[in-house]
Amino acid sequence: MQNIFMNLEHVRAFAAAVDEGTVEGAGFVLGITASAASQRIRALESRLGQVLIRRTNPITVTEAGTAVLRYARQVELLESEAMDRLHGIAADAPEGALRDPGVRREPTVLRIGVNADSLATWFRPVFAEVADWDDVVIRLDVVDQDKAVPLLTSGEVLGTITSAEVSGYGTQVRHLGSMRYLAVATRELLAKFGFDPESPTPAEVDLATLPMVNFGRDDDLQLNFLARRGIATVPPMSVVPSSAEFAAAVAAGVGWGMIPVMQLEGIDADLVPITADPAVDVPLYWHHWTLASDKLARLTEALGRAAEHMR
Repeated sequence: MQNIFMNLEHVRAFAAAVDEGTVEGAGFVLGITASAASQRIRALESRLGQVLIRRTNPITVTEAGTAVLRYARQVELLESEAMDRLHGIAADAPEGALRDPGVRREPTVLRIGVNADSLATWFRPVFAEVADWDDVVIRLDVVDQDKAVPLLTSGEVLGTITSAEVSGYGTQVRHLGSMRYLAVATRELLAKFGFDPESPTPAEVDLATLPMVNFGRDDDLQLNFLARRGIATVPPMSVVPSSAEFAAAVAAGVGWGMIPVMQLEGIDADLVPITADPAVDVPLYWHHWTLASDKLARLTEALGRAAEHMR
C-alpha cells in the first residue's frame, strides 16, 4: 500500500475550519486568506482521496474527517509539548547558542467534555489548578454524561467525563467516583397531589401526573427513574437546560427533579424526597487519549484530586 503523508499546514487549516465553523474563520485565526485556507483543505482532501468536511453553515465533519480531526488534535498537543521542551532547552543553552528566550510560546489548548452537574459541583477546583498553568488553556464542551463518548471518538475533545465504563480504541479510562442524585420536590408541589407536608417520611406519589423538570433532550435521568417504576408515560414536563437554573426550578416548585446531593446542600428550599427510594448513583469515568503527554497527565491528576470530593 502506498504511504500517504499529510501536510501539517493543511491539517491545521482543516482543524481550524472545524473549530470556527467556517473556512473564513479558519483563515482569520491562521492569519491567511479564506481562499488560502480553502485551498489547503481541498489539497488535503485531494491527497487523501476523501471528502473531510461538509461545507454547510456551520461546517460539519464526514466520517473520514473524524479520523483526520482526531489526528490533528493529537499532533497539536504533542507538537506543542515538543516545542515547550525545545524552548526550555534553548533557554538553558550556553550564551551564544542559537536561542530566542524572548519568544512567547502560545499555550496548549486542552479540549474537555464535561457534564453540567459535574461542572457545577466537584469539577470546580480544577479551575484553580488550571489558573496556575501558564502553558495551558482549557475549552469545555458541556454534554450529558451518557452522550459524551462521541466527542472523544470524533476528535472534538482529548478527554471527556462520561458514565460509560468501557474505553474505546486508543483511549484510557479512569474511574472518578459516583455522583448521588435525589429525586426531590417542594412540599407545596407534593401537597397538590395528596402528599402530607407534615409527614416526616416520604410517600409514594402519582409520578405519572406529578410535574417534572428535565434538563434537555439528552437527559434521561428523570425518565429512567420513572421507567424503573413502571411508568411509561411522560408527565407534564418543563425543560431547563442549565444545572443551577434546573435546581432553582425544582426549588421553586415547577416540578420534581433529580438533583445532586452536593448541590442540594446549597439550596435554600424545603425539598423532600418524592419516593421511599429517591437516590440514584451515577458512576463517572474520565476517558482520554492514550498519549505520552505531560499536560494531559497533569489534567488527569487534577481531575482525580477534584473527584475525591464527589459524593
